Amino acid sequence: MMSKIDDLKRLYSQASKLDEEYPKQIIDKLSIYGQILEILGNLWAAATLDWKLAEAKRRETIANVYSLDPQGSNKDREMKAEMAAAKWRQEEAKYEAETQRFKNAYTSVLEQIQILKKRYEHLVNVSKGGV
Repeated sequence: MMSKIDDLKRLYSQASKLDEEYPKQIIDKLSIYGQILEILGNLWAAATLDWKLAEAKRRETIANVYSLDPQGSNKDREMKAEMAAAKWRQEEAKYEAETQRFKNAYTSVLEQIQILKKRYEHLVNVSKGGV
């Protein structure tokens, strides 16, 4: 994952150096943002996989406690199961947050792309004598 984060840093750096006053550089920036979207989409998918695997492990842990420890009241078994699954609940929360972070970043880049498209159209129209 670090190389993908490094790639994102490199791409964002390249994009920030482009001047949005020139249509050619806007097109170049859109291309870079397309590459950024691809990486963010992959990171989003990987985080979602980790989240769902942690969720599955939590559920499995709870089920094992219930099935392997039939002693005690339902409340006692529930507490034992929750304690046994606490690590996985924490992992699940961590990966869910990471999933949301990459989803938000992806959505943000999509919005930036839309803004750049409008800016490009405006610059091209102005150069043709439009408004």
